[in-house]
Amino acid sequence: MAMVQLLDEQSVPPEIARLFTSVEQEYGFVPNILRAMANCPDLLAVFVPLWAQVYRSPTIGTRLRALAALGTAKAQDCTYCVAHMTRSARQAGLVDAELVAIGDAAEERSVFDAREALILEAADALTRDPDGVTSDLRARLAAEFTDDEIVNIVLAIGMYNLTSRFLKALAIDVETIFSEVGAARSG
Repeated sequence: MAMVQLLDEQSVPPEIARLFTSVEQEYGFVPNILRAMANCPDLLAVFVPLWAQVYRSPTIGTRLRALAALGTAKAQDCTYCVAHMTRSARQAGLVDAELVAIGDAAEERSVFDAREALILEAADALTRDPDGVTSDLRARLAAEFTDDEIVNIVLAIGMYNLTSRFLKALAIDVETIFSEVGAARSG
């Protein structure tokens, strides 16, 4: 059970209720993370556009972003994040064998191409240790990606780490819509 109240549309200021309506129209539901953040409407109002821009930036595309997100979620062992990011990864075209491989470095190298495996390695390294991106990893990222791609990858991993830590600290429950994701989560 969440440490803070998960607010509904009737419990938030009008501008946040409009945001909830917009999110529900786009995603089909209002995620519990937003319902928790709504306890601080001023922060939610600036967080959502930033998060959305990092999430939608065309710089690395949906597949690479999905890998950064799910790799981070699995490295964090965040049930909520894994559920949401597995759904996003499926929408980005990842298949079951790929979803299960994420989180196992040897499997990642055998299932994904070099760029994809490198993003997963960076997600794992940065998630497990803020200093985990070594000189060697930086050099390999620089050899494989452009500057704008690297910035987008690292921002995406950072944002997913932020949200994961927020969700875990406040014990935010996964929405019931994600009950079917369990099989991919165990991978």
